[in-house]
Amino acid sequence: MSSPASSLFSSLSFSSKGWLVSLASVPLPPEPWLLLTALIIMFLIRFYHKTKPLRVPPSLPGPQRYPYIGYLWHPIKYWHVWPTETTRLAKLYKQTWGGPLPNYGGLPGCYFYIHDEDNIRHILQSNFGNYGKGDVWIKNLGEMLGVGIFAVDGARWKMHRKLMSNMFSRNLLRHTAVV
Repeated sequence: MSSPASSLFSSLSFSSKGWLVSLASVPLPPEPWLLLTALIIMFLIRFYHKTKPLRVPPSLPGPQRYPYIGYLWHPIKYWHVWPTETTRLAKLYKQTWGGPLPNYGGLPGCYFYIHDEDNIRHILQSNFGNYGKGDVWIKNLGEMLGVGIFAVDGARWKMHRKLMSNMFSRNLLRHTAVV
């Protein structure tokens, strides 16, 4: 009885250019489409798990959510008037709203729109260190924005903020805003 290894080696032939595999003697699976289908399904499952939206509590209000794409259809539909649409939704929900998005490319997996003034103050002033831009933001926009105030976090952001704050002093703005 021959082993699988011996049958594989029996299909090898030697030529002056080196070892060649005789493809005629390599057995194919009985149903090649079955193997191809299995590979495609495995690829789709892996793609889904890498790009699926983050979990967002169902109690969070927001536009209609769809499987996998979350509420991505809403910004696409209203892209031409998106600032007006976010204002309309903020007035409609009267609280923080948002929803899941695919975690693909520059999309972060979910978005939150903060409506309450105290929450905005907490994020931008009191507890700014806990709300960084993250690696995705820096990776996707770093090439376009460089390492300036809009694409960095932490100490680098603070340094850029101090440099920029001098450009927006009251005296400077008073003299440049004279009509």
